[in-house]
Amino acid sequence: MELIKLKVKKKAAIGDITRIITKSFIEACINLDTSIIEPLIEEEAYFDDLDKYRFLAFLRAQFDSAKEQGLKRMIVKTGQCEICLKGHLTYEFYGNRPKPRFAYVIEIVNGEVKNIFNCNASSGWTK
Repeated sequence: MELIKLKVKKKAAIGDITRIITKSFIEACINLDTSIIEPLIEEEAYFDDLDKYRFLAFLRAQFDSAKEQGLKRMIVKTGQCEICLKGHLTYEFYGNRPKPRFAYVIEIVNGEVKNIFNCNASSGWTK
């Protein structure tokens, strides 16, 4: 009985971590601030085929570009990937244009964040 309880607790904890990472990543993109997500990414993690620090540098470059255009916050909308993971939920981030500035897929497998990657084929670009 104890083993089953531990497995249930572990599974719930993974789900909680997944929700925290997803929420924090979205918050980081809205606020154009990588420091929100940085402490939650494990050192050995690879997102978008980049190690933690290259991934954060890529994000920071996107955020800095938005800030240079005078943006302080982004608006998030959901869309769908139309190529790589066709139909998968995307998070699109808008500034002052009708098209997204950037979009991301947060790929979750077995309740865990497997990958976060830039989606250049999100449905917002074709609207």
